[in-house]
Amino acid sequence: MISKIEKIAVTKESYPFQAAAERCSLAEHGYAEDEYFMSGTANVYEETDAEHHVRVMHPDAPYTTRLLIRRPVEKEKFSGNIVVEILNASAMMDIDRMWVNTWQYLVRNGDIYIGITSKGHVVDTLKRFDPDRYAPICWDNPLPEREKPSDTGTFPFLPQYESGLFWDMLIELARLLRTEDERNPIREYGPAYLYLLGWSQSGSYMSRILHSFAYRPENRDGAPLFDGYLEAGADASLAPVNAYAITMNDGRIGRDGCVPKHGVLMSREPYIAINTESENRGANWGPDRDLPDWKFRSYQIAGSSHDSKYNLLDYYEGYLYEDAKKYNFELKFGGIEGEPLDTPHQYVFHAALRNLYVWVRDGVPAPHAEPIRTRAIREGESDPLAAIGDLSGKCENEKDAFGNTVGGIRMAALDYPVGRYRSCSVQGEGKIDPMFGTVYPFSPETLQALYGSLAHYRELVTESAKQTEALGFLLREDRDDYIEATVSLAQKRGLR
Repeated sequence: MISKIEKIAVTKESYPFQAAAERCSLAEHGYAEDEYFMSGTANVYEETDAEHHVRVMHPDAPYTTRLLIRRPVEKEKFSGNIVVEILNASAMMDIDRMWVNTWQYLVRNGDIYIGITSKGHVVDTLKRFDPDRYAPICWDNPLPEREKPSDTGTFPFLPQYESGLFWDMLIELARLLRTEDERNPIREYGPAYLYLLGWSQSGSYMSRILHSFAYRPENRDGAPLFDGYLEAGADASLAPVNAYAITMNDGRIGRDGCVPKHGVLMSREPYIAINTESENRGANWGPDRDLPDWKFRSYQIAGSSHDSKYNLLDYYEGYLYEDAKKYNFELKFGGIEGEPLDTPHQYVFHAALRNLYVWVRDGVPAPHAEPIRTRAIREGESDPLAAIGDLSGKCENEKDAFGNTVGGIRMAALDYPVGRYRSCSVQGEGKIDPMFGTVYPFSPETLQALYGSLAHYRELVTESAKQTEALGFLLREDRDDYIEATVSLAQKRGLR
């Protein structure tokens, strides 16, 4: 039960971790950013059967967590959409990647964004970042006498925290946001549609919410828990229901025994899953569906990667590097073969979110997308990516004559490439980063032979953009920026 939600003051010396106010110039967009501490009690659950039903194993454990809320200052500009992002904890700190990939659309549309800390693993980082500000944050383990699991999975096991407190935190927040209760920090904005967003590991949280919590009668209360879902960079595996539980799939994409089987989420509300080339080979999603109890779309973006120039280097440049020093962590990027992958695939995220809104609010199903084409690896064949570890190694993406992936949602940068795009990167001493993408640029001579001139290349990109817009994967209001971003890649690489 949520006992209170308290707004925390912001000063030049004390501000939220992963603050976006200055980075995104929110005030210029008519937006405010606030941080809240949410306190209450949460149950710890355990699974009861192979269908992932759960029961309470320990009730009413106290907690305090945090919320980041970004909203239009003028209430009449509110769109009626609230997106709640399960902040990613894979790097042992809060990462608002879905915000990074969609913020330009969110603020343009007048949406409210709420980021919620999702795991006790980030507590140490928060407290090192600002010990005074984050002193109240608490994810204490109420059952420390439990035996440590023999298989702790991909992510570290920290016995002092109980990650299983999160389910009640999220569920009760979602229910509170639909009320005029004085604890609701956005109650003055009125009724709204709620959407749950998650990136990478947070996608497994969304699967867990659907399979174990969303359809329990007490969590619906006359309305669905969330009206729609948008996840990216993940598969359908379930997050452990508590810190000591291990699921059949420990979170690594493509492992045998992945649950739910064959990527079937069976969401009664519209659900869109976006995958980059870093994950599509192992994500194993089920087919698109338009059934009353199964509304699903799989969007796979060719020429993209889990981490890229835009969503890692460009967005976080400067402030995150400096903030990292506050918690004794040094961020380093670079030293890779080729150049950081720079296709502007964030615009596909904008369109996907719009498609979800229309599906939820107007009942118009989201457009279908062609999947990336894959082929099985024959026995004895050598797959250069098989050692990456996050992929199954049983299939590979089909390639065209340029060495680029075939199928999927096509950007102009893939229709008219200026380089060879890979979803991984090779660093010093042959080390492979499976998530950070690279591009191996074509020479200016090759570009000239392919496209003749920059002016002609612009014409080709403009026609491609119109086709992508017609298919529903590019917004008209993004088209000019998308064209400029794509053309600039050719210009950067020597096409004149």
